[in-house]
Amino acid sequence: MEKVISFFRIWMGSVPLVVLVMTTSIAEARHLKLYTYDIVDVGATQVTYTFDSVNGPKAGYESGTPTLHEVEIEHAITRHWMQSFYVDYDYAPPTDGYAQINEVSTLKTEFNFTFFEKGENFVDFRLNIELAKAMNNKISAYGETHAADTAEFRFIFEKNFDKLSIVLGPMLVKEIGGEEELAGWSYGYANALLIGISERIGFGLEFHGTFGESENFGNTQLQSHYIVPNFDITVSKALTISLGAGFGLTKASDDFTFRTAIQYVFAAGNN
Repeated sequence: MEKVISFFRIWMGSVPLVVLVMTTSIAEARHLKLYTYDIVDVGATQVTYTFDSVNGPKAGYESGTPTLHEVEIEHAITRHWMQSFYVDYDYAPPTDGYAQINEVSTLKTEFNFTFFEKGENFVDFRLNIELAKAMNNKISAYGETHAADTAEFRFIFEKNFDKLSIVLGPMLVKEIGGEEELAGWSYGYANALLIGISERIGFGLEFHGTFGESENFGNTQLQSHYIVPNFDITVSKALTISLGAGFGLTKASDDFTFRTAIQYVFAAGNN
């Protein structure tokens, strides 16, 4: 129990520490995604479809219900390297003077690296490096224009305590190409407390957020922060369904996001 309390203090205290040294302006139109340490077995391919329905959007227009779709294909090349390819598709009805959005918005690839064997160290560590190319009209489902190409770095720390896991996931984002002046480094996070309820059902309490530019660090109303209760349902060893609800905690956060994901692992050995 003392180890749980100790790690939780580190987990909660790391956010303000990183904020002191980094600035951010991460776009609102993002999936509320959580990554853990684990990757699939070598040679296996994992396909995930994620659907986010947003109510009360706060970037661009402030009505309508934009939806974010993503198909992700991940293949484990070695025990410690998994390569991912994504297609993001955005839809938003015409509203508030904005035209309808109905297009592929982003193509991505991601390098996923795990370090050491799970449980070998006090904390397990995984690094994700994502490269994203803005497509078509470079307009997001929120009506944001001139979307830039980006590089994202996620630092994933995980500690397991029997049926409880604690995940700390700070991330840095840098614009690397676009039509306008490129923004500097941005900061975000995806943290979670994960609880195994049974062999087939898991519950997670996730915390996602982005911060404003350096002058906005003291103003939470200009930052977006979310709490996301989520259930993972293991239908089989190959198929998992996730259902989550994201609640905005600040004025700049979307009011509510319904999130669902369907994940299937090919060559898992059990279908």
